[in-house]
Amino acid sequence: MKYLMKIALAALAFLLVMVRNAFAEKLIQQTVKLPTDKAFEPFKLLFIADIHRRVIKADLIKFPVDVIVIGGDLVEKGVPLERVQENIKNLRACAPVYFVWGNNDREVDENKLREIFNQFDVIVLEDESVALFGNEQLRLVGLDHFAYKPNGFKNAFENVKENDTVLFVSHTPFDFWKVKGPYSANLLLAGHTHGGQIRIGPFGLFDKGSMKIKKDRIELISNGFGTTTLHLRLGAQAEYHVLTITPAVRKDKKLS
Repeated sequence: MKYLMKIALAALAFLLVMVRNAFAEKLIQQTVKLPTDKAFEPFKLLFIADIHRRVIKADLIKFPVDVIVIGGDLVEKGVPLERVQENIKNLRACAPVYFVWGNNDREVDENKLREIFNQFDVIVLEDESVALFGNEQLRLVGLDHFAYKPNGFKNAFENVKENDTVLFVSHTPFDFWKVKGPYSANLLLAGHTHGGQIRIGPFGLFDKGSMKIKKDRIELISNGFGTTTLHLRLGAQAEYHVLTITPAVRKDKKLS
């Protein structure tokens, strides 16, 4: 009987750890340098993805940020829109907000969700790019992957020029391999995989979230902030990111 009690207590403790990991608010701060022809002021970008059912507290962001990017799955079926409205309100109070669609977002009333975006001036990127801070050479490209439009990439990069500094965001990192040739980017952001959500040692359904610095670009895949189906995490703690982005002027260019 004592043996069974010990097993039960160990199982309960294990479960509590997974619940704690699922509702963590782990902030990851990193600095990245992006190549540019024209120097820009360093800025702080907050990236958060896979919010799903979670509440974003008003005091989650306790420091200044310049721009916020939501990498999809802000919501899912069954989440009250009042919660979404409050989450957006708390994010928008800190900085301008940009959003790309995830695979779960359209499970709720899309028109009502767009009304919330309009209310708080959230910019929805649907296969398009925008200039950040009025700098036409510093562009944020957003892909609406799960709309499955045949010309999605072409439309998203339509206004991007060869020497622009490009930040690319899609809900899924499985778009990263397509970002090459005429559709190149310097910083790529995604969520979707939840870092595998429940991992046994090094093993999980997907790779754990990470930032990879490659020869020609930087790729960030987030574990995400929330969970779906099972509100448990193991080995892939809930997280969000603040990136300090600084310019690295190309050698043949001068600071202006």
